[in-house]
Formats: sequence, structure tokens, C-alpha cells
Amino acid sequence: MTVFGKFILASVISFFCMVGALGSRHPVFLIALAMLCWIIFAWSVSSGSKRKQQNKKDFDEFMKFKKRGY
Repeated sequence: MTVFGKFILASVISFFCMVGALGSRHPVFLIALAMLCWIIFAWSVSSGSKRKQQNKKDFDEFMKFKKRGY
């Protein structure tokens, strides 16, 4: 899923949690769920860039050995 898709999904889920919290007797759970949704979004977006850097490093190392004839 793209970053834009993850953003839309996080927005929709947190929106419905916040709307549900407006009519709830104990809105703390729904507000916490909305915040957790954004934390998971930020974690998933930031972990993708680390993975790409590692893949690029592995590919560069592979090409270096391939040039040497191993």
C-alpha cells in the first residue's frame, strides 16, 4: 500500500473514532484508538525508508561482487 493509501486509511479510522467519542460516555478509549492509529501510520511510513536503504545497500554490494567475477 502506498503512503497516500495509508494516510487515507488512518484519516478515515481516526475520524470515525473521534466522531464516536463525541457521543460516548467514556471517550478515552476511542481517542486513544485514534491516536494509536496515527502512531502506527508514522511507524509504518518511517520503517519503509529504512528497508529501502538496506535493499539498496545489499544491491550495491551484490553488484560490486558481480563486477569482480565472483
